[in-house]
Amino acid sequence: MLVLAWGLLASLGCGRSEAPASRGDWKGRTLRIGTDATYPPFESMQDGELVGFDVDLGRLIAEELGARVEWTNTSFDGVFPALMAGKFDLVMSAVTVTPERQQRLGFSAPYYTAGQLVVVRADETAVTGIEGLRGKVAGIQLNTSATLVLEKFPDIQVRQYPSIDLALQDLRNGNLAGVVGDGPTLRYFLAHGFQGLRAVGDLLTEEHYGIAMRPDDVELRAAVNGALQRLRDSGRFAALEEKYFGEAARKAPVEAARGVPWTRVAKRLAEGLGLTLGLTVLALLAGLPLGLVVALGRRVRFKPLSWLCAAYVEGLRGTPLLVQIIFIYYALPQLLGVDLAPMLAAVLALTLNSAAYVAEIFRAGIGSVDPGQEEAARALGLSHAQTLRYVILPQAVRNVLPPLTNEGIALLKDSSLVSIIGMAELTRAGQELASQLAAPLAVWPMVALFYLLATLPLTRLASALEKRLHRQA
Repeated sequence: MLVLAWGLLASLGCGRSEAPASRGDWKGRTLRIGTDATYPPFESMQDGELVGFDVDLGRLIAEELGARVEWTNTSFDGVFPALMAGKFDLVMSAVTVTPERQQRLGFSAPYYTAGQLVVVRADETAVTGIEGLRGKVAGIQLNTSATLVLEKFPDIQVRQYPSIDLALQDLRNGNLAGVVGDGPTLRYFLAHGFQGLRAVGDLLTEEHYGIAMRPDDVELRAAVNGALQRLRDSGRFAALEEKYFGEAARKAPVEAARGVPWTRVAKRLAEGLGLTLGLTVLALLAGLPLGLVVALGRRVRFKPLSWLCAAYVEGLRGTPLLVQIIFIYYALPQLLGVDLAPMLAAVLALTLNSAAYVAEIFRAGIGSVDPGQEEAARALGLSHAQTLRYVILPQAVRNVLPPLTNEGIALLKDSSLVSIIGMAELTRAGQELASQLAAPLAVWPMVALFYLLATLPLTRLASALEKRLHRQA
């Protein structure tokens, strides 16, 4: 916990590093690259380290530029807003260059050519390509170029998944007729644990992967393109392709065939759980006093303050926590120039959201105290503040302990949403492991078990408090 607190204090500065004097001169600077490490063989996590084709290529580009490299692992649906908010300089995450993306992003020269592929169950004979999915349900990964392919087939019902391994698992469960996605990644999963599925037909498209950046970073684009060209001329790019897509890669031992490395899975999930618990505790420690202040603010006779507190509660309770996290982390840098580090943004969002619910819990607890208690205290000569401190609040706090415990449980589970800003908490750790090992059925029950181990003591505490208060009533 001390480490988490120190990390929070260290993050109070801006998340954005000093920009180079020239965007094309990166010698001695830090090149920040964003990615979503759930897309092998391009990017994935292994033993806590980023690995994959894009990861190695990014390091080589930084080496060519004379720069250090700093990776940010975040969910794909948040990677482009983070780029535009200045959280990092490049996005390398098997990003397909499309006309729609080119309207708002800058791209390097293409560095890899791939295409969309259809995968079906091995016993499926009716579907031999994209035409066979007409009138059926197909799965894709959220925000990928498979969306553009299926837009041409309005009679295909599309289901979107946060990661492609979940779509493949739903296909294997019989809920989909097929899955459409990037050929190299689908072939990786078919070879690493998704038996019973097969690819059908030819590639549907010819797509080019590019390195994304902000459109005004013209000098950076020229520098990256120059580095890519030098890597091709020296043969280092070809060696990287052979490593990940050549004969040696195809004959590499399949990890899924050797069984799930349970020790490694448990260690990684334990690390994620530690961050989840740390976020929850920090948010509760800040949210409880803030919620109490807001609850008391709603009781004052000064109407503007009362209305402000009421608006805060209704606004935070009436909007999704995910939207609040996105606003604080991605929108504030562009709207107000407030650039928060991920840890601080996560704790702030969780605190503000939790405080709104805590305020209502305290308000209900204060309202549950018999009004005669306040009248008796005032008759004895206590001031309004003394009555509140010595008579009302002690009884209210006792009454609200069980619902506050339940709020803590809800907050712990809601903390999974901070993965959208790159926080590798428990759910994000499970998502990375499921993708890397191509074993979602093995990983996600373990994630549920870890959440249960974290919430069970709190549920027991809430139950004990309720029984104790019931006996005292």
